[in-house]
Amino acid sequence: MFPFPDLPPADVQRELAAMRAELAEIRAQARDAWLDEARAEEIRAIVRDALADSASRTSLRGPDWNSSLSSGPDGGATVSAADGAASMRILTMTQTRFVASSAYGPPASTGPIDDTRWGFESKTVMVALTGHVIDPSITYFAVAAYTSQSNRFILAPGEFRLVYARIRKDLGDGWGVAAGVINVPWDIESDFIGSAFLTTGDYSVFNYRFGAGKQPGVAAGWSGSWFRASGGVFNQLNALSLGWDAAQNLSFAVSGRAEAKWGISWDQLSRLSARPGSAHGFVLGLGACMSNGRGQNPQPPASSLATPSAQGFTADARVLLGESTFIAQYTYMRDPVGAPTLSWHQGVNLQASGFVAQSVETFAEACWMSDVPVEWIAQAGVNVFLYGERVKVTAKVVVPFGGGDVNGIRSISGGLGIAASDNNASFVSQLQLLF
Repeated sequence: MFPFPDLPPADVQRELAAMRAELAEIRAQARDAWLDEARAEEIRAIVRDALADSASRTSLRGPDWNSSLSSGPDGGATVSAADGAASMRILTMTQTRFVASSAYGPPASTGPIDDTRWGFESKTVMVALTGHVIDPSITYFAVAAYTSQSNRFILAPGEFRLVYARIRKDLGDGWGVAAGVINVPWDIESDFIGSAFLTTGDYSVFNYRFGAGKQPGVAAGWSGSWFRASGGVFNQLNALSLGWDAAQNLSFAVSGRAEAKWGISWDQLSRLSARPGSAHGFVLGLGACMSNGRGQNPQPPASSLATPSAQGFTADARVLLGESTFIAQYTYMRDPVGAPTLSWHQGVNLQASGFVAQSVETFAEACWMSDVPVEWIAQAGVNVFLYGERVKVTAKVVVPFGGGDVNGIRSISGGLGIAASDNNASFVSQLQLLF
């Protein structure tokens, strides 16, 4: 028989049992740690697969697309392709104003009627998309705008409507062609998109009376070191007509404008008035338009403000003396807006502006139109700029000289803040934001 081995003492047995238990616990922890590491590696593999899949797709990721916020005076956010194939810039502009208008209606048996009114309005909200496609020489520009009141340029108040839609091709050597809904090249203010960079906070009285508005059409232009010119063919003048049909539109409408400058760059004319520290210079401009109505369309279509035979010429001069700008305009035009009858009328506009402090600009304007009940309409006020030009506060007074209806100018709920008849004076305070 085999003898039994001698057993260790009891205290040694207890110590061995404790060591075995501790070893089992260490083994269990090691097994769990290995499982956790396996799970982590599995998750890392899934992430690697997802990144590899996203790298094979076209998306707005860093290596292919760049995005930025503009630090320029008009703001905006830009997204552009790294290879230069496309870009898109988004800009917005809002104008909110308070209008107080003192007007008196026609005499009645009980005496003059007090028609003094005041109120707030969200005058304009504009959203613009601009950029290029295919290559930087092909650019686009589209604007949708809301206005609280209809006018000659935006006929549908209270809703967003397309007001600009242009595609332009740069042909090189200063030449370019454009098609779409564009400004009719005519007077000084036809160079501007909307009213954001106009001195008086809106289009001038002169432009409301003698302007040609914007239209669908095609245009071509050339710009050199001291001279530039543009011209186009359109459906209509003086009223925005996005569509065409044989019963309503003109048989033809053409318009053009040319400018010559001395002492300044074209970039300095991106605002109607100067900036502090601007260079001295001089600009001469000429414009001409011609339109012809059809025999079956002797009267303007769909609006009493449009005319079927707007034609004439305009001349203007700008003197830029550093921080001050002086403008003189003259027009001889058949059937301008605001005329009581379809006939030839003359008009003169005088405007002056200047900075009295780094961010404070004063301005004054007076417009005359022949053979209308209210020949002279003047306005004067001040602009205060904050955060560069992102915020603009305008306060002005508008005073017509004469009696009768102020025809062709928008009423108290919009526009220049002039009441409908026998206006004494209007006060307008406007806040404009660019972002």
